[in-house]
Amino acid sequence: MLVKNLSPIDRAIRGIVAVVALTTAIFFPEVIGDPLLQGILVAFGLLNAISLVFGNCLVYQLTGISTYKGADAKDS
Repeated sequence: MLVKNLSPIDRAIRGIVAVVALTTAIFFPEVIGDPLLQGILVAFGLLNAISLVFGNCLVYQLTGISTYKGADAKDS
């Protein structure tokens, strides 16, 4: 079971970043130019969207960081 480690503000920022990254990569590929960079931007956007939905960031989890202060937050 995943423990939430993202605050609502952190999740909102990730949502905005995901929308901007995916929109740019999918609808404006000429701005990026390089197909490899476009793929990386899509992956980055998708990872941020997944973090937004689940409220958990794998990098935060691996490093022991948590910005979430809810009742079900894991005490460190």
